[in-house]
Amino acid sequence: MDKRINLELRGRQPAKVKELDLSGCKTGGEIEGLTEEFESLEFLDINNCNITNIKSFPTLPNLRKLDISGNRLSKGLENLKKCTNLKHLIINNNKIRELEVLEPLKSLEHLTHFDVGIDQLVITGVDQHVMRAKIYELLPNIQFLDGYDIDGNEEDDDDGGIRNGKVLDDDVSDGDDELEDEEGEEEEEDDEDSEDEGAPDLSVLYDNGVVLQDDEDDEDYNDDASEDEDDELEDEDPEPEQSTRGKKRKLDDGTV
Repeated sequence: MDKRINLELRGRQPAKVKELDLSGCKTGGEIEGLTEEFESLEFLDINNCNITNIKSFPTLPNLRKLDISGNRLSKGLENLKKCTNLKHLIINNNKIRELEVLEPLKSLEHLTHFDVGIDQLVITGVDQHVMRAKIYELLPNIQFLDGYDIDGNEEDDDDGGIRNGKVLDDDVSDGDDELEDEEGEEEEEDDEDSEDEGAPDLSVLYDNGVVLQDDEDDEDYNDDASEDEDDELEDEDPEPEQSTRGKKRKLDDGTV
């Protein structure tokens, strides 16, 4: 366990550590290397470590959640009394055979979540429903036993502000949601602006069309006027030609 603790520290000082996962590490049956230097520790996982007793369990005043399941404990929970702020204790899959073994936990005033695995307890002649009632009587501060309250209602996902050893912060998630809503509204406004900018000004096109049509009419009018002038000139030309032919005819006749 000493080597595993050093590995999990990653160069940090024990007093700075708030979470420590030692699950599955090999031990000789006792806790080794875990000392009172871990004064800030809030979450400790030592499940499936072949622990047979916790006589050397240190005083951890800030410990809030302890997972010591899957070991070989049958008694000796007295040392947990020193963890006065313990809120969630997971101790199922051990070798507990007597209800009296749980009595030292009565002093833990903040213990509200207790996972003992009633269906795994081997206590002769005691029904599971009776066992639940006795544990609630023994530990009156318990709110959830094996995930259910005293009325049999299942616990919600939020287990008292701690999930997987981490303190939950609902305010942060609400703030993120508000930011996402604001960003969505800004994007919608930008889309509307871009649509307005991209729309053509039909009035301009209409005005241009009118101007172009007027110009074309003027050009047609000018062309018609020039053609009329040409026609008038053609009409005037034959008269001089007729007078010239008359003069020639007189010369031919010998008259002056």
